[in-house]
Amino acid sequence: MSEGWRPFDLWTGVMAQPPGRILRREWASAEGWRDTKAGMWAWLLQRAAALALVVVIVLHLRNPFVRPVQGLLLALVLLHGLLGLRAILLDFGLPVRLHRALFAAAIVLAVGLFVGFWLWRWY
Repeated sequence: MSEGWRPFDLWTGVMAQPPGRILRREWASAEGWRDTKAGMWAWLLQRAAALALVVVIVLHLRNPFVRPVQGLLLALVLLHGLLGLRAILLDFGLPVRLHRALFAAAIVLAVGLFVGFWLWRWY
């Protein structure tokens, strides 16, 4: 590519701007995670819950009567589902300023439902 080449966007008819500041992080250090927004944490936690759900479902299918596996399955389903509901609400147009409040509400509701259901179904 030549030095002066800039891509042209066929949809908008506008020349693309050169990239601005590119975020580079040190993922292994605490400094790299500083100032990470609530939306990113919610996204990351939901993806981690999805991966953990795959493992826990396999464990649950091998022996469905193990209480710790049942508890972990319930906790991960609640967490993944409520964070997914948060994402759907934001996709439907809730203001971005509600990221943090919806994230906190999803976590608190997941913990509350887990404790309530777990205490109710303890046998």
